[in-house]
Amino acid sequence: MIFRLLKTAIFLLPIALILVCPLNVQAQEPVFDPEYVISDHDLTNYQTMTLNEVQGFLNEKGGALANYLTVDIDGKMKAASEIIYRASQEYEINPQHLLTLLQREKSLITKQSPSIDDYNWATGFSAYDYRNPVPRFRGFSTQVDRAAWRFRYYLEHPWQFRYKVGSKANTLVDYNDRWLVNIHGRYITAKNAATAGLYTYAPHLYDNWLFWTIWQNWFSDDEDQKFANGTLLRIIDKQGVWLIQNEQRRPFYSESVFLLSYKFKDVKMAKENDLMDYPVGPAMTFPNYSLVQSSLGEIFMLVNNKKRSISEKIFRSIGFHPDEIIEVNENDLNTYEPGVPILSPYPSGALLQDSETKAVYYVKENTKYPIIDISILNTNFPYSHVSKVNPQELAEFAMGDQVKFRDGTLIKTSDSPSVYVISQQKRLPIPSAEVFETIGYQWDSIVEVDKSFLNMHDLGEVLKID
Repeated sequence: MIFRLLKTAIFLLPIALILVCPLNVQAQEPVFDPEYVISDHDLTNYQTMTLNEVQGFLNEKGGALANYLTVDIDGKMKAASEIIYRASQEYEINPQHLLTLLQREKSLITKQSPSIDDYNWATGFSAYDYRNPVPRFRGFSTQVDRAAWRFRYYLEHPWQFRYKVGSKANTLVDYNDRWLVNIHGRYITAKNAATAGLYTYAPHLYDNWLFWTIWQNWFSDDEDQKFANGTLLRIIDKQGVWLIQNEQRRPFYSESVFLLSYKFKDVKMAKENDLMDYPVGPAMTFPNYSLVQSSLGEIFMLVNNKKRSISEKIFRSIGFHPDEIIEVNENDLNTYEPGVPILSPYPSGALLQDSETKAVYYVKENTKYPIIDISILNTNFPYSHVSKVNPQELAEFAMGDQVKFRDGTLIKTSDSPSVYVISQQKRLPIPSAEVFETIGYQWDSIVEVDKSFLNMHDLGEVLKID
C-alpha cells in the first residue's frame, strides 16, 4: 500500500493528537547497545578527574590499588593513581576510561588481594585469546601506559584496523558471549570511534557489555541525562518532536519520516530545561535507499542525502515492488540534494559471477570491478552473497580497476617473513614483531597472498609508533 501522508511543509505535531499530561521526568533504565558502548567524548575527555580525584576514587572503592606503589615507565616510583593520571594526560584519554578498563580486566579497583599476575596484566594489553601474553608488556605501569596509547593510536589511525565506524564486522564468541549473541547477533557496526576502538581492543560482546556495565555504575551521566535512548519528546507549549538517540536530541523536520516508524501516542511532553541537556544531533531522515514519490509524481531513490530519479523498470530490477513506494510531499525532500539518475540495478553494489568464465566482479552503478583472487573476495566481502549472471548482463557494465585489499588487512607472501598492513591503499611494512604486537595485531589475522597480489598495493612508509 502506498502511504498517503498529510501535506505539511514543516513537521509540527497537532497538540490535539498528543493527549498526554506533562511528565514528572525521572531517569530511565539504560539499555546496552553493542554498537554504541560509550560516546567519543567519554573516551577522550581527559580532564574529568584531577590526580587527587583519581586517588580519592581508588580510596573510596577500597581495593589494594589505592595503596599500590611501583616503578613507572620513567623509572620513578609512583602510586597507581599517579601512573593512571600520567597516562591519561599524556595520551588525552579519559582517566575514567582507564579505571573502568582496570576493573573490567582484573577487578583491580575493588579487589583487596590481587595476584602478581593481576598487576602484571592489569589492562589486558597484549593478552590475547588462546595465547600466552607478550612478556615485554608485563607490569602495571606498562599495561596502563600501553592501553592509553593504544586507544589514542586507534583514534588517529582507524583505517589500519578491522573495526571502523560504519563497517560491519564479526565479534569473537566464547562461552561468556553466548547469551549476548542470542540477543544481538555476533556482528556489529560501530556507530562511533570509541565503540570501534573498544572492539579493536577486545573483540567480544561480553567484554564490552561488562565495560558498559561498570561505566554505567560509576561514571555515566544518566542522572543528568534523564531520557532513555529511543524516547520521543515534545517541549511543553512548543511545536516539534525530538528523538533521544546516542545522548543527542534529533529533530524531525518531516511528518512523513516520523510516521514511517513512530506513532503520535508515543510522544511524551517534557520541560525545556530537561531537553536542553542534550546537544542537537542530525535530523531524522528517510532510511537510506528508500523509494519515494513526490507530490509532482516523480519517483526517487534516496541515497546518502541525495534524491536520485529512478524508473519503474530499474526499481523493479533492483527488487522493489510499487507497493513499497512511499508517497511524500515535495517539502519532505527539500533537505536532499539532487543526484544523478539511477540507471543500474546495483546502486548499492553487488557481487556478480560470470556463469561461463566464473570470474567475479564487484558491480556498483554502471561499473564492474574485477576481483582477481579469492583471498581478496573473502577478506573484503566476508558476508556478501555472490550471484551468477550471464555474460551478456555483465557486458553492459564498463570495466573498472581491480579490487584491492581493504584498509586494515594484514598480508604477507609465503616466501618472506615480511608483514604489511594495508593503509589508505598502500602496504606499510611492519618492521618487527614488537611493533606488530604493540599495536595489537593478531598473527592469525595475516592473509597469505601471491607476490603479484602484494604488488597491487604501492609500497608505503615503514609503520612507526611513538
